[in-house]
Amino acid sequence: MSNLTSSLSDLANKLIVDIKADTNEAENVTAAAAGKVYLISIDATAGTPTTSEPACYVKLANAVTVTGGGNSSTVPTITLYAPIGVVTTYVISNGWEFDSNLSFWCVTSATLTGDVSPTADIKVSIVST
Repeated sequence: MSNLTSSLSDLANKLIVDIKADTNEAENVTAAAAGKVYLISIDATAGTPTTSEPACYVKLANAVTVTGGGNSSTVPTITLYAPIGVVTTYVISNGWEFDSNLSFWCVTSATLTGDVSPTADIKVSIVST
């Protein structure tokens, strides 16, 4: 017989969810604390891929405040690709360490100046310490 647990603390202690990620930055989502990110799930199932918008990009920065929307000037630490119409999950087995704060935003271009929000609702979930 196996022992099952539903405690998030076995891996991490924070579940961060943005149900409508876009160019409006989700800043300092870890409340000014250092930690590690173990899993990032990008749910883009609310949309249908098109030629002009086949995917979205979730950009994460190790920063308290970011400028990720219009005229983006924050260089993301990590940029994640997620096709529209599916759920994309990134698992980081040893965790990605951030030393101060975690902020993120979602756009339709991987370029630094990409500042267009996806037309579909994008849900981003992050499991971290």
